[in-house]
Amino acid sequence: MTVLAAFAAVFSYYGARHEAWDILDFQLQQIARVVGDGDGLAPLSRAEASDDELIAIRVVFADGRPARMNEPGVRFPAAGSSGFSTFRDGGEEWRLFADTSDPVRTVMAAQRMAERDELAADAAWNSAWPFLLAIPLSWLVTYWLVGLIMQRLEILAASVERRSLDDADPLAVEDAPVEIRGLVLAINNAFERVRRTLEGQRIFLADAAHELRTPVTALALQIDNLKQARRPEEREAAIADLETGIRRAVQVATQMLRLVRSESAERPEAQAEAIDLAEAARDCLGRFVAMADAKGIDLGMEQAALCPVKIDAVELAAILDVLVDNALRYTPEHGRVDLAVSREGSRAVLRVTDNGPGVPAELRDRVFDRFFRLDPSGTEGSGIGLAIARNLVGHYGGAIRLEDNPAGSGLRVVVEWPLADGTVLSFS
Repeated sequence: MTVLAAFAAVFSYYGARHEAWDILDFQLQQIARVVGDGDGLAPLSRAEASDDELIAIRVVFADGRPARMNEPGVRFPAAGSSGFSTFRDGGEEWRLFADTSDPVRTVMAAQRMAERDELAADAAWNSAWPFLLAIPLSWLVTYWLVGLIMQRLEILAASVERRSLDDADPLAVEDAPVEIRGLVLAINNAFERVRRTLEGQRIFLADAAHELRTPVTALALQIDNLKQARRPEEREAAIADLETGIRRAVQVATQMLRLVRSESAERPEAQAEAIDLAEAARDCLGRFVAMADAKGIDLGMEQAALCPVKIDAVELAAILDVLVDNALRYTPEHGRVDLAVSREGSRAVLRVTDNGPGVPAELRDRVFDRFFRLDPSGTEGSGIGLAIARNLVGHYGGAIRLEDNPAGSGLRVVVEWPLADGTVLSFS
């Protein structure tokens, strides 16, 4: 504001000065044209006109008559062509206008340059000083306005400072200055995200405590049974139950840790590399052969196209383990679980199909929620496997969905990833 006001003052000063010069030149022209023969011209006394008001006039006649003038002390130059010029007399510079349009006479009107400069400077200063006065006034107004805004900001900051850790209520937008209401809305959105995060953490802790309580309670009972065992076979059975309970507790703890890591916003992906999805699927089948044989389930690979995907090998194995483990758990004895890996355009597609009870269409979104289980009493599990799989798949640009088994009853899980090489294939 100061720079703009100073610039406006300078522009106004020089503009008004130039305008004043134009007005004074116009005044000389008008005087020269209305003097006529100069009959009324007479020497001026200092009481009649001050120096800054003096216009010296000289009328020269072509027939040789004596020239007429109102200021004999001014030595005019010889009459020349019409127009403006300057001359010096007695150490002073004069502005001269000569009118030679009449062949009978030539009229010359002159004014001191110093007086013209003073008049022009006065006019210019009168137009510039309001802008200069506006500079300190703008400081005061700005200081006052900023003070009002900052005062309201301080109130807003104090209300945020007084908040407790779990207070995520939105700030009052109407109490904030208009200029920062967008910022307040953004802060409120951040508070809402924090509130949802805290609520999610509370729910997770409650669910995790509930899930861990079952295996821990079972361990306590098994330890008690082991203490009461008298015969060797009883102790061996109690030890076997205890080992099973420990594996169950370790599995739940491991899955919860994996879930937390999969939901973390800052996950290192330095180990991501191009891995053949079909080869990883075959390795996964090898890890579950014993489990499938125990239930008499036909576990196999229907299709195995070369599909390189860029992903961490450990996390890809975790995804495949969750999908195959779920399929085997919910498929009845002597059932069938098939894996298929194929290319579709620029995507690698994995399908895991079983002939188990399936998942109702209205619950297919809910099964991806943490700790949600269709039949908590029917099978073992913590209900977080699909949540882990969805998070890990999403981190690498993939998607996961549930479909009906096209061959009949059962479920098909479809997972898609971008191909690592970006190859686009066409299918007839």
